[in-house]
Amino acid sequence: MSPFHELRLAGDRQYPFFKVQLAKLQFARLVQDRRFHFCLIAAMALLVLFSKLHIGDLGGYDDAVYAHEGKQVLATGQWWSVYLNGQPDFDKPPMFVWLEAISMTVFGVTDFAAKFPAALLGFASILLVYFLACELSPSYRLPVWAMLILLCTQVFVRFSMRAMTDVPFTFFFLLTIFAYLKGLKRSRYFLLFGLAASFAILTRSFLGAIPIGIVIAHMIVTGQARRLLSKSFIAGLVIAIGLPMVWFVSQYLIHGGEFLARHFSWTVENLPLANGKDSVQFRFGLFQYPLMLVESYWPWLPLMLIGVWLQAKRFVEERDSSAALLLIWVLFVIVPFSLIHYKWLRYILPVFPAFAILSAFPICHWIEQRKKAIFPSIHLKIIYALLVLTMAVMAVNPKYRERPEELRQLAPIAEAATPPEKRILLYTERAPREAHLFQLIWYADRQCVLLDDINETSARLERNPNRAVIMDKAAFHNSIANSTMKVLILGETEGFVCWTINSLAETTKQPETTDANNSIQVQLTPTGGN
Repeated sequence: MSPFHELRLAGDRQYPFFKVQLAKLQFARLVQDRRFHFCLIAAMALLVLFSKLHIGDLGGYDDAVYAHEGKQVLATGQWWSVYLNGQPDFDKPPMFVWLEAISMTVFGVTDFAAKFPAALLGFASILLVYFLACELSPSYRLPVWAMLILLCTQVFVRFSMRAMTDVPFTFFFLLTIFAYLKGLKRSRYFLLFGLAASFAILTRSFLGAIPIGIVIAHMIVTGQARRLLSKSFIAGLVIAIGLPMVWFVSQYLIHGGEFLARHFSWTVENLPLANGKDSVQFRFGLFQYPLMLVESYWPWLPLMLIGVWLQAKRFVEERDSSAALLLIWVLFVIVPFSLIHYKWLRYILPVFPAFAILSAFPICHWIEQRKKAIFPSIHLKIIYALLVLTMAVMAVNPKYRERPEELRQLAPIAEAATPPEKRILLYTERAPREAHLFQLIWYADRQCVLLDDINETSARLERNPNRAVIMDKAAFHNSIANSTMKVLILGETEGFVCWTINSLAETTKQPETTDANNSIQVQLTPTGGN
């Protein structure tokens, strides 16, 4: 009879000592089961990603844009084309906008609903990196550590709580790689590979083809090129390319060459050395992403670099297939994005799951060399300390400051003062100007005109006075407040003023005083007042 059953029988006889020993043994068996740690880290991820998702506002780039476009899908019923401020938006495919619209159908048109798809797919990415690590290595510990590291990667968690495409694209990217590895064992998974790749393309256009390039390169490097001609893989490629082409062709048929020109304009603008870009700046830009990682990818950067070295050694010495995939994955993301002009760390977010797995290799290698227990207490303490630290950082981390608290307050006021068929006027000298526009059209159920000339504000109101204007307070006090035009302030914040002219004052029945000439007088608060 095993020691476990002997202790159990002893416990049945009501011996307290044996009960304690039985509990210790049961707990030891539990903590040595990686499914326990999978569930625990998953619960922590849910808490980190969703506990504060309802707090805060949406920034102008790009949160408010996608949220507004998702709202427009529900308002217009136009699911096939994307509209921004009343005009077709050719810059992006519709996948994330569809996710936004579905979320708003369930949760209502709220900030939480706008951020929910990214948070959900961020959570799914943390789970999926566990299963991907299981496919890449027989190590019992590696999947748990990879999952933990991705959860404790600040940039990944931060963008998982933003209404942006970066984390959803990372999930579809990761799912494409995972389905490919499963497809090497069971060919039917190549259909999932194709579906995931098509979603990646419908999220980030041709950049979604990068995981397809990784897969093809991996097959060639590992001597599996014959699989490229298999029926199942070709079927997956047809799905990956065919589904997005349906949308692309339909947009071309609807909008003509304008769609292609504007859809790929960002790509042309980002080409290296295009439009007179400086060659010295281009060469410096090749090192920007490594410098960004040196600045921000802590504490995992040393472990990740050691992991890259270990996997490179394994590939050279053993021609290891998993090592080849991870190295190709890193190169196929870092190199292309290093060549483009604009660089943001979030652009290379699809490589962070690979970084998490690479960072986990040195940890597991160190544990295995010392022949420790599967999950000894010291390692458990490290895991839970990291989880608690992550939660503490998320709890005390200040809210991102460039948020539209002010425009969220003024948007309903401007909406109430502007008929549905008319647009709210916006003039601001505070950069970025377009971000204020996007925030306004999200928080107000009206379209908006961003004016370049402050004098045009007065001219438009005089021609058609039945609408509201939102203006930054400095411009208002320097130009409008000192003019002879009679104005009514509908609302103001520290930095912005919502106002209109006197013809609207009579219809809105705002509190007012009149002088002998029956003109509207307003009491202006000092700049900076709340």
